[in-house]
Amino acid sequence: AGLRLGHLGRWAEAGEVHRAVAGDRARLLGPDHPDTLASRYEAAFALSRTGRAADALRAYKQVTAARIRVRGADHPDTLAARQEMAYVLGRLGRHLDAHQVYAAVLAARERTMGPDHPDTLVSRREVAVGLGWLGRWAEALTEYRRVAAARERVLGAGHPDTLTSRDDEAHCLQQLGRGAEAAELHRRTAALRGRRPAGGP
Repeated sequence: AGLRLGHLGRWAEAGEVHRAVAGDRARLLGPDHPDTLASRYEAAFALSRTGRAADALRAYKQVTAARIRVRGADHPDTLAARQEMAYVLGRLGRHLDAHQVYAAVLAARERTMGPDHPDTLVSRREVAVGLGWLGRWAEALTEYRRVAAARERVLGAGHPDTLTSRDDEAHCLQQLGRGAEAAELHRRTAALRGRRPAGGP
């Protein structure tokens, strides 16, 4: 029920359901049972989507600590909680802290899942986003291009995820004052999508 409410955008109600389920699971299964922690994770996610970033950060820290204790620092569930913790740090304006967490998650996913795993590429993109927040656009461009190249290699040049990565790359080029290169990249991705760029001739 909580997941369905979240899909409908009813995050406050979803959070109430997840917190209730987490309480029931803690009593029946124990506070550190994976199912209990899954409900606590979803409750934190709901908090982050209702503007309660500080509360979400506290909740994610608790879930992360429990998952490290129960499943280990490199378990996919632990890394997912840390990834969301970084997102919340960014929402709180703590961009350097967010970038450091994103970078740590990327390193762990690359080590345990491989450089081309979809989760690894999501983390690499978030590292690039964090570098942009910090004004480090040249470094961000390197990471965006690595994501785009990997997705093109694995998924193909015309896959929606690859095209989104090329859009990220073009945005970064614009931030670096390289508008002509950005425009050319937009034209190429638009051609792959089978349409002209928005506002183009």
